[in-house]
Amino acid sequence: MSEHTTSATTRPSSRKRYERIAYGPLGAGVLALWIGIALDRFVLGVALYWAGGLGLGLVQRFSPVELYDERDTTIERKASQNTMNGFAYVSVLGTPGGLALQGSGVVTLPGEFYGATWTLFGGFVAFGASVLYYKRRT
Repeated sequence: MSEHTTSATTRPSSRKRYERIAYGPLGAGVLALWIGIALDRFVLGVALYWAGGLGLGLVQRFSPVELYDERDTTIERKASQNTMNGFAYVSVLGTPGGLALQGSGVVTLPGEFYGATWTLFGGFVAFGASVLYYKRRT
């Protein structure tokens, strides 16, 4: 009998190599953005950051191996749930608590509080719309 061998295009080592190749340009883009900000060359930093993101997308699109599998999907689902639960606790407890403290004169909330509140709300709306879209689609 012959042993079952995994093809070279699906071996984990090959997949990991392409993941490193894919995330390398993005990491370089993030570093270029930080350096651009530090050197007051923000536009150049953003352009290099976008180029890194484009490089990531091109490698993901044209690599001969699948970079993500069921395990990655499960990890992302759990991370998404934990993130949304954390945002929910901050929104449900923090927003009314902050408003109550301001109403009672204990603290004065900065404008950023309201921006953060709207950002969290927008995140929930986007997540909810995405869930509804995919529920109806399947």
